[in-house]
Amino acid sequence: MSAWLGLALLGSPFVTLPMPVAGDPTLMALASDPAQMRLYCFSTRCGDEEWRLALASPPQPTRALSGMPKTPRARAPSLPGNRRYIGLNAPATPRESRGSYSNDFRIGTRYGVQALRDGPTQLGLQFGAGYRLAPLYDDGINRPGAVMRGEVNFGQRIGDRAQWRQRVFVESGHGFTFVKQSVQLDVQLWPDWTLETDFAIRHDSEGGGGSESAESSIELRRRF
Repeated sequence: MSAWLGLALLGSPFVTLPMPVAGDPTLMALASDPAQMRLYCFSTRCGDEEWRLALASPPQPTRALSGMPKTPRARAPSLPGNRRYIGLNAPATPRESRGSYSNDFRIGTRYGVQALRDGPTQLGLQFGAGYRLAPLYDDGINRPGAVMRGEVNFGQRIGDRAQWRQRVFVESGHGFTFVKQSVQLDVQLWPDWTLETDFAIRHDSEGGGGSESAESSIELRRRF
């Protein structure tokens, strides 16, 4: 009789009854239903989903239209710690720029755009409007007043040691126009030595037929 009773106890599931708690009705309710003591989970994925997917049995093969069994494609297990890291990249710099400026001889605003900036060729455009306070302090017309300004910058990499830059600047106002075109060529002779050549031409339409001037320079620079 005792042997049959022991086998019956081993074969039956164990049931844990909640311990009676006397006193506060809230404690008595929690003790009678331990599931209420679990914290709420607001996650959209279970914490062990990766393990369950990896250990789950493979799906059964299905039959194709031809009647032959179609074996599904095997999927690599995705275990915890086996995920790929998200690549972190620096934020891209904008191609457009806007700003205002003021100095002792001019105030105004400008807008610039870098049409080409990646690769051996660079091309930049800039436009703006302002008011010239004093003439002959920088490149521009020889009269105070409202002016319109524009600029084109072009750069070209030549091989691994040479850089060509060209800049065309225009300022117009009161029926006069000022144009400056500059060219610069930098050649790296040695790791710390650079040969820089500059050439600039200025044209001012004021004074009847206008006036022109030019200047150039050659410099050998050493980087310390």
